[in-house]
Amino acid sequence: MSRRLIQVLLAAACVLALLAPPALQARAASLSGTDSRPAPSRVFAADSPFYQKLPARTPSAASSKKLVASLNAQAHKFYGTKATANVGINTTRYTPALHVAYNSDPVFDITGWNCQNRWKGWDTELNRQLRGVHIPADLRPDLSSDGSVSIYNADTTEVVELWKARKVDGKWQACWGGKIAAANRAAGTFTYGYGASASGLALWGVTIRQSELLAGRIDHVINLSIPFTKKGTLSWPANRTDGWKGGTQLAIGQMLRLPASLDLSAMKLSPVARTIARAAQEYGVIISDTSGSVAFSAENPIALADDHYDSIFRGRYAFAEMLGNKALGEVPFPLKKLVALPLNYQVPPVSAPQRPMNTTYAPAVKAAKPAIHWRLGDTGSVARDASGRKRVGTMFGVTRYVPGAIAGNLAIRTAGDQGSGVYQAKRSTVAKEFSVQVWFTTTTAVGGKILGFENTKTGKGSRADRSLFLTTDGRLGFGTYRSSIRTIVSTRTYNDGAWHQATATQGKGVTRLFVDGVLVAGNTLTGAQPGSGYWRLGGGNLDGWPQKPESSWFAGALDEFAYYPKPLGASTIVAQYRAAA
Repeated sequence: MSRRLIQVLLAAACVLALLAPPALQARAASLSGTDSRPAPSRVFAADSPFYQKLPARTPSAASSKKLVASLNAQAHKFYGTKATANVGINTTRYTPALHVAYNSDPVFDITGWNCQNRWKGWDTELNRQLRGVHIPADLRPDLSSDGSVSIYNADTTEVVELWKARKVDGKWQACWGGKIAAANRAAGTFTYGYGASASGLALWGVTIRQSELLAGRIDHVINLSIPFTKKGTLSWPANRTDGWKGGTQLAIGQMLRLPASLDLSAMKLSPVARTIARAAQEYGVIISDTSGSVAFSAENPIALADDHYDSIFRGRYAFAEMLGNKALGEVPFPLKKLVALPLNYQVPPVSAPQRPMNTTYAPAVKAAKPAIHWRLGDTGSVARDASGRKRVGTMFGVTRYVPGAIAGNLAIRTAGDQGSGVYQAKRSTVAKEFSVQVWFTTTTAVGGKILGFENTKTGKGSRADRSLFLTTDGRLGFGTYRSSIRTIVSTRTYNDGAWHQATATQGKGVTRLFVDGVLVAGNTLTGAQPGSGYWRLGGGNLDGWPQKPESSWFAGALDEFAYYPKPLGASTIVAQYRAAA
C-alpha cells in the first residue's frame, strides 16, 4: 500500500470521526478518567516545555510565511473547501483516552504484539519498560485503529502510553508505547523511539482536556496533527519524526503561536475556538503527529464518566465550532494569523561541563590527518565533517544534545534498532590500511554493532565489513572479512555506563584494537572486503560473525567518530586519548 493511499485512508477515517453526529458519539462509562480520579493539571516537571508561557516577542522562522501558507493549504485541501479551511478537534477517535491509575489497581506486564512485522527481538526493550504497570479495571483505549491510551499513576507519577493497545485473554498488549518513570521530574518526552506519538512527546502533556474546554482555559502547549510534515527534520522537544513530505513544510516538534499583539477580544470566535486561540497565543501550538487532516486533540470521552462534548460544541460538530456560527456573527479560528517559530525554539542549554571546555582533543585528531571526523555535536540532521574534506554524515532517529565524551561537546544517543543511526552521505572506498575510531558509552545487556562499513546506508547491507561491536556480555570486538571473517575481542567488558575511546587499526601485517589508549586485542591477520560503501554508526549486519551479539543494533551514546586512511601508531592513539582529559 502506498504512503499516499495510507494518508488518504487515514484522512477519511479522521473525517468520519469528526462528522459523527453528537447523538451517535460513544458514551463513556469509565470511573478512572480525569473527571473521576483527581490528577494535577500539570503532571510533568515545572520546567517542562509544555508549561512555559511564551514571551510577548518571539522570533519567527525564516520561512514562517511559507510554512503557515502550507498549513492553511492543507486545511483547505483536507475536507475543507476553496473558501473554507477545515480545522478539527479529534475527540472520539484518533485521540488518546486519559486514565488515572492508583497502586491499588491490578498490575500487568504489558507485552508487545507484532502488528508491524518487525524483526526478531524488536520488543525486548518495550517489554522491559512496560513491566509492572498498574491498569484500572475499566480502562479502554481509543476505539480507532490507533488504540491509543495514556495512563498517569497518581501514586507514583509514572506515565505509560500505549499505541494499538488491546486486552487478549485477560492480558494487556500494545504494538508500541513507553514509560516515563517519574513524570514530575521529567520534561515530558519519552526515551528515543518510544511513546505513542510520532514525535516522542507525551500525549498527556499536550492533549486538551474536556475540563479545560468547559472552564474556557488551557494552561499548556496544545498539539496539532497535520497531513504534510517535513521529511528528515524534527524540532526540539520532539526526538523522532514520521515526516514524509519534501518542500517547505512544518517539522514534527516545531512550534507556532498566535502573536501576543493579536487582539482576540476584538474577534468574535466561538467559545471553543476562543479557548484554543488563547492557548495558542500564550503557550503555543506544537506539531506532534502526521495525520489525515488538520486537527487538535482533546481527550477521548471513552475514559470519562460524563461526556460533555455535545454541550461544549453547542450541539454542533467540532470543526463547525472552529469555523464559528455565521448566524451569530462568529468568525473562524485565525489559522492564517499563526506564526511559525524557529526549529528548536527555546532548546535548553547543555549543563555546564564539570571540566573546562576541552580545546586539545579536536586538534589531536586533526594532526593525525583523518579522512572523516564527525564530532556529532550538530543539532540538525547533518553530521558535519571536521576533517575539512566535506564527507558529511546524515543522522536519523537519534537523540541529540547528549553531553559528550569531550568536555564542552555534544554527542548523540542511538536507540538500538535499525531506525536510528548515522550514515555517510556519499558512497566512498576505504584504504587497504586504515584506522577507525569512536567514543561510546552504554549499559546494554544485548550487545550491538557500534559501527561498520556497508554497501547500504541503512538496514543490513549485503556486504558488511570493518565492524566494531559489543558482544552480548559487553566485550568489545572488531573484525574484517576477506576470504573469511576474522575478529579480535577484548577480555574485559565495557557496557559499564562510562565513556570509552575505541580505536581499531589494520595495516603493516597486524590488526589491533585499543580502548582508552590501551591495546586490548590483536592478531596478525589483515585484509578487508574491497568495494565501495558507507561508514555507518548505530548498527548493521553481523549475521554469521563469530561472537555475534543478541542485537545487531547499538543502544547507547556515540561521540567523535573518525576514519583515517592509514594505521595509527600506539603513541598517536595514546596522545589522542590523553588530549581528551
